[in-house]
Amino acid sequence: MSGYELREDPAMNESVERNTDPSKITDTAQEAFNNWTRFLDIVKLNVSELKLNTWFKPIKPVAFENNILTISVPSQDYYEMIISRFGDVVTKAIRSVLGDGGKIVYEIDQRISFSQEPELIDSPPPAAFDPNYYRPSAQQETGPALKVKLGEVENEYTQRCFLNPEYTFENFVKGKNNEFATAAAISIANKPGAQYNPLMLYGGVGLGKTHLMQAIGNQIKAGNPDMKIMYVSGPEFTTNFVQSIRTNKAHEFERYYKSLDMLIVDDIQFLEGKESTQDSFFQIFNSLYQLRKQIVLSCDKPPHQLEGLEERLITRFQWGLTVDIQPPDLETRIAILNKKSEKEGFAVPYEVQEFIALNIKDNIRSLEGCLKSLIFDAELTRSPVNLDMAKRSVLKFGGIKNRRQNIDISTIIATVAKYFGIDESLLRLKSKQQEIVHARHTAMYLSKELTPSSLQTIGAHFGGRNHATVIHACKCIEEVINNDKNFKDKLEQIKEMLLT
Repeated sequence: MSGYELREDPAMNESVERNTDPSKITDTAQEAFNNWTRFLDIVKLNVSELKLNTWFKPIKPVAFENNILTISVPSQDYYEMIISRFGDVVTKAIRSVLGDGGKIVYEIDQRISFSQEPELIDSPPPAAFDPNYYRPSAQQETGPALKVKLGEVENEYTQRCFLNPEYTFENFVKGKNNEFATAAAISIANKPGAQYNPLMLYGGVGLGKTHLMQAIGNQIKAGNPDMKIMYVSGPEFTTNFVQSIRTNKAHEFERYYKSLDMLIVDDIQFLEGKESTQDSFFQIFNSLYQLRKQIVLSCDKPPHQLEGLEERLITRFQWGLTVDIQPPDLETRIAILNKKSEKEGFAVPYEVQEFIALNIKDNIRSLEGCLKSLIFDAELTRSPVNLDMAKRSVLKFGGIKNRRQNIDISTIIATVAKYFGIDESLLRLKSKQQEIVHARHTAMYLSKELTPSSLQTIGAHFGGRNHATVIHACKCIEEVINNDKNFKDKLEQIKEMLLT
């Protein structure tokens, strides 16, 4: 605001001159200015410079009478955010400046503004900062207007945060990698808030965390249509919070989230380093938890490994149940591909599903993306799905390339020897014992399939054998594969060992 302004103070019944220039203010305003200056001197000892400049510097001292300091703030939300976040600091400063009987009251001047995202801390509101002393200005909206504004906030967030109806337990493929997480999710869906609160799922990208979380919400919503359930990602929560600060709706933002029956937050790690957002989430978490409302969270790592998250949040995340989801094993990956192909209504041969599953193992999204690419290729060329198409699709998603970079011949020899229970040194000797020869041939075959090495290089790793020996070994294994289905399964198990 500029310079100063005279305004009728209805409670004091006198003109109050607003100005921070001591040479141009009345006696009561002069005392207000002096006390506010001392107040800020104490506050700055207890908060960072950023907090001081963001939250306290925009406030204007108005008057001081009967040991009551009147201040002017931009909005009621602004005031309520201060008393809920800086309560202990304010109480200490009031007592130091005004004594135990001192109070601060406030009025609204909507022309006051702030330009930074506030940095918040947690503390209870003090008795000395009394909401009952609030005196609304002529411009303030009250009563029904506040309800309308809250409705606008609800619409604003619910329109952008919703459950995907495709994410259900029926569509989720259960495997050894997620069986514990699935059991916990189903338990919560049957009795939300009763146990495992909060539920924290963690694991790498594309392992099904989002699907499982939303499946909980969808099942609860199906049985309880009136329940207020919110799904939101970490980045979206942060964006919405910042927007609420900029539009002076932070209090309404929190009020809406605290009114939920269930909160699902995906990728909570995106709150790392965002002090203000973390503080708001802390308030929301506490309120929902105390009301026994179900909270479900996901993260890309265990909570204790989140370096930019406040300890008080990490502790609360560990109050309930923390479950990891591992990359799916071969059988689960094949089951995922089979269910996905059935859903797409497209026949994909088992050997093609198997090939994709063997080459893409860490990410379900990549697995499904590869299958979609394969189906698209088949529809475009109007050709039946085959292994050549699968190889092209896998290459697009880096599956084969990544495997060849990570596996060398020595690793293959060691893995094959371990599988057959043979000392790996025997595979390099000229033993003609059938068991050893078979294991050696297997190792040569896998070396040719899984590495870019030449036949001569492969032979060198097996006691200096030549390329013709390697070719012969590969032909022998191919014959075994064609004639012995059990051996094909064994070969897949060895590949799985190499990929783990």
